[in-house]
Amino acid sequence: MRYNWLQIIAFGLLVVILAVLVPVTTVLNNRESDRKLDRPVTTNVSPFDITVTNGVSSFNGLVLLGNVSSIDPTAPSVKVHFSAVPVGTMSTASKNDDTGYNLLKESLRLMAGGQEFNLKGGAVVPAFDVVVQIAEGGTNRYPFDSYTTLMDVALYRGTSMNESVPLAIALVGAVQSWAVRIEAADLQELAGLVFFNLSLSRSWTTVLFSMLIIVTMWALSFCVFTLAVTLILRDRAVEPGTIAIAVALLFALPRLRDSQPNAPVVGGSSDVAGFLWNMPLAAVSCILLIGNYIVKYKREKRLPKAPVEPTTPSVVVASPR
Repeated sequence: MRYNWLQIIAFGLLVVILAVLVPVTTVLNNRESDRKLDRPVTTNVSPFDITVTNGVSSFNGLVLLGNVSSIDPTAPSVKVHFSAVPVGTMSTASKNDDTGYNLLKESLRLMAGGQEFNLKGGAVVPAFDVVVQIAEGGTNRYPFDSYTTLMDVALYRGTSMNESVPLAIALVGAVQSWAVRIEAADLQELAGLVFFNLSLSRSWTTVLFSMLIIVTMWALSFCVFTLAVTLILRDRAVEPGTIAIAVALLFALPRLRDSQPNAPVVGGSSDVAGFLWNMPLAAVSCILLIGNYIVKYKREKRLPKAPVEPTTPSVVVASPR
């Protein structure tokens, strides 16, 4: 009867996971990703509010559309991909009627994230990447680590920085396994400089998966250790297959630990809370199982074998007819 209840409980947990947890977490993750794409952060002049009436644009300058494409906390740096489009008086139509690209009317200097980009006049502005160094944060608290940085963007004419060119910027942060929060501050008194504050942290799916991995490693190592101790206390013989399971776990734990999304090198707080102790537990379990096997094997060899009693052949007597 007890086993029937255990089967019912196990089946119920499986149904809850497949019917509730899996679809709910999938839907929530998709909605979170869509919200990131639907909430671009813009400057005072939004690229999405620019209008053209009778061939006259409401904005004369350069439009920048940016996306945080990758985050590397070990570098540590953030890569932002930009595409640029000149509009209004800063653009000129292409001589080739087959292309719908606007050409930059004059050469400009773009400063972004401490890097300089020379934009050539009379040509299409190519897409470019800006690598911004992370100012604060570290990987020690993974998966609860967070980072902050500041990215500056400015556009000037000529070689000097005395005459700035208007910018309309939209920036979105949609990076897998990351939660990116962006704030824009258009400081007009700083010669046209635009600043973006970037706050980075792990997404809730990354935190959840990392916690599940840590719990799984604890469960596996504790079960193998309990098995090794139980066999010794009950004076049970150890089969080679049991030893193989413990040895396989010893090599599987590092792989399981590295399966965490964007996990840093070993040594963080999550390793101290789990992996640092899971490996010794698995190693001690292997030693106990192997030692138990050796002791039992020697003991069985020393025990005298029981004498085998001879068997007398049975005689079958046929009944008279």
